[in-house]
Amino acid sequence: MKTQSNIVRISTLAFTLATATAFPAFADGWKAWEGQDQASPRAIYSDTTDQQSALLTCGPNGLLSAMLTVKPTSLPEQLAKNAPYSRTEKASVMIGDSDAVETTVRVIPAIDVIEARSHSVAAKVFNSAVMRVPLKLSVDRTGNIETLLPQPNDAFKAFARTCEKSRAEDNKS
Repeated sequence: MKTQSNIVRISTLAFTLATATAFPAFADGWKAWEGQDQASPRAIYSDTTDQQSALLTCGPNGLLSAMLTVKPTSLPEQLAKNAPYSRTEKASVMIGDSDAVETTVRVIPAIDVIEARSHSVAAKVFNSAVMRVPLKLSVDRTGNIETLLPQPNDAFKAFARTCEKSRAEDNKS
């Protein structure tokens, strides 16, 4: 039931983004991942070097997953490096002043990247950008991370529409 609530919240935010007036563009904002359809991307990332970078992906069923760099750096550059080892760690995730959510994340120490495969956790990353509030992670052995993601732009809104459409189609089946 909690997952359904998160899906409804994300769907509402996606609809709001799709119908809202244009947000001011960030010079280094959200971009469709290389090879993605610009009009309906299933993967976008924040292209900033002064804050942690984030990657949001949308599965065929419309559910989200996310990655976040531990330190301010380019996510595509980090992911291009060899990283044969990963581990799971307990983490606490919150946006703004909301209650923390306890979860398990995958940490890839060689490239300083954290992956959240849980839709509810990835939804917090998404919501952090939409609501323009800090995203805070406390990861057992990795430490504390706090970042302010870029505000939604055209790539972000196209991603939100794509995910919402995928969820609606999945719910019809």
